[in-house]
Amino acid sequence: MPPRRKKSKTRRRKSLTSLIDVGTSLVVANATTQAMFGTNMWEFFTAGWFGRPNSSGSWRLSLNELVMGAIDPSTKMGMSESFYGAANGGFSGAVMKNLKDNGAASLATVIIAPIGAKLLKRVARKPIADMNKWVFKPINMGVKL
Repeated sequence: MPPRRKKSKTRRRKSLTSLIDVGTSLVVANATTQAMFGTNMWEFFTAGWFGRPNSSGSWRLSLNELVMGAIDPSTKMGMSESFYGAANGGFSGAVMKNLKDNGAASLATVIIAPIGAKLLKRVARKPIADMNKWVFKPINMGVKL
């Protein structure tokens, strides 16, 4: 009996990162930080660090304020109730005010952005495929449009 023919192993291609999906995720994350903390995502993560001024004393919150308030409540930053004052409701009062001011617009953005990205992918299917084939595939960066 002749030996069995060995099957060649199918090679699995590494999945590529979609730039449109990354952009959609950034828009949704920015809308969420705007709704809850009253500032955009860049300001939320960088304010108070890297030599940038903190947004202390305003309704805008930063990650630095939240971390410093959690580590040392005597700094009267972030989560400490005395930072925003008892009349304002403290940290939760600041988040509620930001949700009241920015919640509707942010909710609309969170709903519309993924729908818009999906629509863009459908409408521009051929140009996106051409970009992927002629630009991103030859440079082999692991991304696609």
